[in-house]
Amino acid sequence: MLCIYCNERKANAREHYLPQCLGRFSNFEPLRDRLCQDCNQEIGNAVEREFCRSGPEGVLRSAHWIKGQNAGKKRRKTHIFQPEKIGGRHVYFFARDPESGRDILWQHDVTPGTAKEISQIIILDAQDNAVEYIPIPTEISTGRELVEILFKQRNVSFIDKAQVIAASGDEARVDALFSEINVPILMQRRKAGNLPRQFFTGEITPAYFRALAKIGFHYAIKYVPTITGAEGSFRSVREFIRRGVGDGGVFLSSCDSVLDVAGLSGHYLKVVATPERIIIDMQFFVGCKPALPQWRLTLESDPAAQLLHQVSGHFFVYAQDEEGRLTGGEVVPLQFV
Repeated sequence: MLCIYCNERKANAREHYLPQCLGRFSNFEPLRDRLCQDCNQEIGNAVEREFCRSGPEGVLRSAHWIKGQNAGKKRRKTHIFQPEKIGGRHVYFFARDPESGRDILWQHDVTPGTAKEISQIIILDAQDNAVEYIPIPTEISTGRELVEILFKQRNVSFIDKAQVIAASGDEARVDALFSEINVPILMQRRKAGNLPRQFFTGEITPAYFRALAKIGFHYAIKYVPTITGAEGSFRSVREFIRRGVGDGGVFLSSCDSVLDVAGLSGHYLKVVATPERIIIDMQFFVGCKPALPQWRLTLESDPAAQLLHQVSGHFFVYAQDEEGRLTGGEVVPLQFV
């Protein structure tokens, strides 16, 4: 079979419809023989990284220290609150600084429920109020790159007053960056621990919704045996997933959470196929707080498929280690009357 996206190369990829950043589950069955290796990698790089970093699922993933894809030699550990490069997208995690009394940027620490600072520049006004927060990307190593962040990307014209905080282990790099541009700073450190009042803000990117569509579409292909994903009626959702073409609101909508899992934590996927349409419900981090919205992907059925009424559902159950971190458990098929 040819790849359902490029229709040129052999469909020989092993595709994880549920992104591995959400956990690794022992009896997970990937989608096979629908995508080529090139399209699988292209789509994964374009959408899954943003899904794991910029959406609310990324916050819970970080808070519970979910272990996802194994890090290879060229793969860096992803911190959703700390951009890796200039212009990198991330989620802002604010909490009160116990020393200055103002809000600063943090990231989750290794113990669930605790946090530590990230390297950052806080621009202050004449009254010492914070007017802008600028995370210092982890990969920059020169003063020139720091200037690009301050004066080009952020349009900062003049720094009269600023607070600079260096994360633990990052002091030498931050000091070298400011020394290179001849800006004297007094670096500050914060003690990691529990933070009483936290709030998150960020920008959900178009890639986040493309990832949602990919998860639901590939799950349907996996568990509705009478479709291949290459049908003409699915062309628009394929173009949206692969290239971001079209309006995702045509396929995606939010709906109320409906699954009662009696205290278990995990992810829920369900597909209902009828002769008229295919509906996929997706709910991530079920049983965790805060509760996340449930997403619904609606696709028109292909007339040639001659679908009967079919229902399939799975719950991807987390286990919990002795320190309270969630770890991958098993995939449980759900029965529907």
